[in-house]
Amino acid sequence: MDKLTDYLKYCILFKGLTSQELQDLITNINYSISDNCKNCIECHTCIVALEGDICNSLGIVIQGELEVQKHYASGKVVTLAKLNRGKIFGEAIAFSETNIYPATIVSSKGSIILYISKKDIIAMCSSYPKVLNNFMQLLSSKILLLNGKIKELSFETLRQKICNYLLSQYEIQKTTSLILPMSRKTLAEHLGVQRPSLSREFVNMKQDGLIDFNKNLVQLKDLDGIETILI
Repeated sequence: MDKLTDYLKYCILFKGLTSQELQDLITNINYSISDNCKNCIECHTCIVALEGDICNSLGIVIQGELEVQKHYASGKVVTLAKLNRGKIFGEAIAFSETNIYPATIVSSKGSIILYISKKDIIAMCSSYPKVLNNFMQLLSSKILLLNGKIKELSFETLRQKICNYLLSQYEIQKTTSLILPMSRKTLAEHLGVQRPSLSREFVNMKQDGLIDFNKNLVQLKDLDGIETILI
């Protein structure tokens, strides 16, 4: 129990709870733990949830890493998100009228997942105001994230998508000398494009004097020009 409590401290849902409160909470709810992939080192075939499956619970990554993937009929697979220790999935889906997974979730590393049912989520929120506040913040953040995704999808060109991403990092890092938080391959997946196309456009943007780059370091050379591309 103590070990489980230590793991859950990393989860935003339980932010602000003392160790004793967290232990009491866990004792008073029904939960289940799935550790089918705990012996996997690099597992890309272990399915946690398939697109179209019913979702009746919230999942918390206790150990390992999950990938949220969109599979297309053409065979193309796009990684939408990576979930490591403490991250949550299914929190919005479980309470929707159409409570089915919109994407496939796989274990990319040996994973252990704790599941809490809708009934027990409601019980937690009723008994612990901090959990209710954290849960509402979590849903609000999800809405903002989806709004950002919709904005990304509204851009027609790859250059617009790249500029939008770089400007979002500029707002976060508060500097024109950016350290990209993901690899070029992961960024390509995030933008829904092929990696060679992304690399070519980076080179084109460098030649046009908009940016300079070296590995994961990107210098915004013409901030006004980058902003103008999105108008």
